Amino acid sequence: MTDLHTHILPGLDDGARDLYDTLAMADLAVRSGTTDLIATPHCNLPYLYENYYNGAYQAAFEAAARAIEEEGIPLRLWPGMEVYCTADLPGLIEEGLVVPLNGSRYLLMEFDFGEDPAFAARMLGEVQALGLTPVVAHPERYEFVQQSPAVAARWQAAGCLLQVNKGSLLGRFGPQAQTTAWQLVRRRMAAAVASDAHRPDRRTPWLAEAYEAVAEQLGQAEARFLFEIGPGAICRGQALPPRQPDKEDRQWESYD
Repeated sequence: MTDLHTHILPGLDDGARDLYDTLAMADLAVRSGTTDLIATPHCNLPYLYENYYNGAYQAAFEAAARAIEEEGIPLRLWPGMEVYCTADLPGLIEEGLVVPLNGSRYLLMEFDFGEDPAFAARMLGEVQALGLTPVVAHPERYEFVQQSPAVAARWQAAGCLLQVNKGSLLGRFGPQAQTTAWQLVRRRMAAAVASDAHRPDRRTPWLAEAYEAVAEQLGQAEARFLFEIGPGAICRGQALPPRQPDKEDRQWESYD
């Protein structure tokens, strides 16, 4: 599996506190079946974590990658960021201060949970105008998507990708997030499921449980797409392979 959303780099945000946490998270990821993992610390989060691309980011990434290799943990670590969307994000991209997923054209973006959907749509369009493809982090957790999942359908129709959290599928962010996450997955709106891992003891990188839940509900082929094929293509900077439409072919507009 490929996990494209994790907070595994030591000391940069509210994720891994030190290299001990990093190594424990890496070991958990591998034991759950993950082979490739993108490190995505919070970036551009006002008053909390700037974490723009600089020497501190490079040092943390290199230290984590070196420690994982020295411990003999068979995990490939790739660079990235979870970029909080503010009005100045396009300028930060042009200045080279944010890192797309593994240096690809895919940018992992998050919004305030109570964001104005019109602002979100405008910013996604501005990022696309710069030649990047937004990967929207955990849309099922945003209040405006929970209230109207058609918002997420419009993002996808415009060329954005959606990344669902494993914790949402398992009910760890409340019933509304869980319901919305399964709606996105069942309707084949999601391009990937990721751990959004923060620690080795809570919000962990253990993906196997979520993989099994999706396989049980939707079959092995869909589980492979969401945990292997989709995130693997994103990590490699490739286009996602085509998928069959939702069998029930229901219209999202009915949720407006």
